[in-house]
Amino acid sequence: MRITFTILCAVLIFCSCKKDEQNEVARKFISFDLDSLIVIAENPSAVISVADLTDTDPNNDIDKLTITAKGISDEQVNITLLGSTDGLTKGTFYSQDGNSISVYYPEANISQIANQRFGTFTFSITNVKDSLIEGSFTGTLIDTTGTLSPRNASFGFVRAIVTSN
Repeated sequence: MRITFTILCAVLIFCSCKKDEQNEVARKFISFDLDSLIVIAENPSAVISVADLTDTDPNNDIDKLTITAKGISDEQVNITLLGSTDGLTKGTFYSQDGNSISVYYPEANISQIANQRFGTFTFSITNVKDSLIEGSFTGTLIDTTGTLSPRNASFGFVRAIVTSN
């Protein structure tokens, strides 16, 4: 009887110590290495805007996902992916198709961008679960004023909750 009681206690202790993964909250962030400068931005906003073909404004005729966040050093990160609704499926988005990333430094009033005209940018949506989106990216960001030299963004990762506009 004593052995049975000991085994039962050990099983109960083991079961009560098991981590409850269903209640774990996923951390939301944007992070990347910008030529040895680590950019980390917590709790990004990710808003999906569906194309509006009913008005005369040609600027809103394509679906768009906009991810924005403010970094630890007050830098502002903006990522725009075009044509990315359809249930937010996995896929790769390239700057030559109109997708972009920008990093704005308000203290210096300088922006570095990669879009259809400047630099390069590749974003891959790697995981979609309900409204949680995860993705990775790389690119070369250009300062169009010529103040900063081009910088390579590598090891980029995004995890955000997507909302509708």
